[in-house]
Amino acid sequence: MAALTVATVLFPLVAGCGAGHDDSDPGSKGSKATAGQQGGSKGAGRGSGAFPDRGVIVTASCSVPASKPASVTVTGWDPATWERTVSRTFTVPAEAVVAGADDVASPLVDLCADNFPAAGTSEDGPRAVAATRLRQLFDKDFSRMAVVLIDRETEATGVGYVDTSGKLTELSGEQGEDFGDTPKEENAVFAQDGSAVWFTETDSSDRVRIASRSVAGDHAVTEQAGGDGNYMDGAGLALAGDPVRGLFGKEVRISPDGRKATAFITWQGYNVADVPQRSALLKAEGVKATGIPFDADCYPYGWVDDRTVLCGPRLGEAKDPERKNSFWTLDTSRLDGTADLPKGALGGPIIPATDRKNTVRAISQNGKQMIFASLQGTRLDFFVSAIAPGATPKKITAGGADRALSVGDVLEWR
Repeated sequence: MAALTVATVLFPLVAGCGAGHDDSDPGSKGSKATAGQQGGSKGAGRGSGAFPDRGVIVTASCSVPASKPASVTVTGWDPATWERTVSRTFTVPAEAVVAGADDVASPLVDLCADNFPAAGTSEDGPRAVAATRLRQLFDKDFSRMAVVLIDRETEATGVGYVDTSGKLTELSGEQGEDFGDTPKEENAVFAQDGSAVWFTETDSSDRVRIASRSVAGDHAVTEQAGGDGNYMDGAGLALAGDPVRGLFGKEVRISPDGRKATAFITWQGYNVADVPQRSALLKAEGVKATGIPFDADCYPYGWVDDRTVLCGPRLGEAKDPERKNSFWTLDTSRLDGTADLPKGALGGPIIPATDRKNTVRAISQNGKQMIFASLQGTRLDFFVSAIAPGATPKKITAGGADRALSVGDVLEWR
């Protein structure tokens, strides 16, 4: 199968530093292996320089030119100067799924959306901070990227990865001769230690299984979990915890300690779920989850700490005039499972109420700062702000910030 090109972009840490969302229902295989048999080299495909452990904002942007292979670029930027400090590019093989054709799910499709051939700013502004699964397209040091591969003749799909040298490694075996369902491995994400690529597979009865393929050896399959996938259209796979578990759900964002996740659950809206002891589907009655009360008006952008979520207006504009196009925090440890918002759970407005369209682009690793995009008419600016009630946003004036933040996704601010 042909490979896709991926470019990785990192951005440095910036010192000092919503969109509308509706609660409506939005080959032969490798041999079986037991958990703990997976391993792999971390040295494959290194690009120019190493990604710093801290003081960098990591972004990924996708280019899909008309006459050349697609590519993904990951770059590191110094937040004080917004100059590039490190950059890696992955070339995507032709067999890799990069567009939304054939209804094959892959985080790479999301990354490359609206990039044919270049990304622009929509009337809703740039994208929000990336969901967990987009970061997990790559291993910890951004040396390899997971891909979903498709046989254009049979429409069978499998998983693999590509490194920065352009080498494609296919992990799935050839389709067998048995009469049965077409293999449909999709939603490929990387275990952060680089040992395995995790994926989902849905059969003809809509049953979803979560599994992984080892990067080492014969790429054996480890079965992780399974369940009824009805009413989970648009769901993706994210990995959480240690030992790692796979969570299949919508808009999944994992807390820093890997014990909690926010997700949209059909018929229940946005929820805070406990990460279970094994892989699971995040659906109604499928896991222990607490609904975010309607009065919190919270679209969860991400986690500030192990219990606190950064929110923006769920439907684009808050009913409370003081919260119009602002952000606030929600203490999820106070949620009691009722429809009422517990006293003291909601923080005050972080930035002043305005008529601007504001979108969180990045949350610092320590949870104390954020970078947000602000759209005023057709003018797009970027601001850094403390994550505290009554903060004063500071405009980012360095020229490189526009290049860094206006296209693609911010994967990490560390």
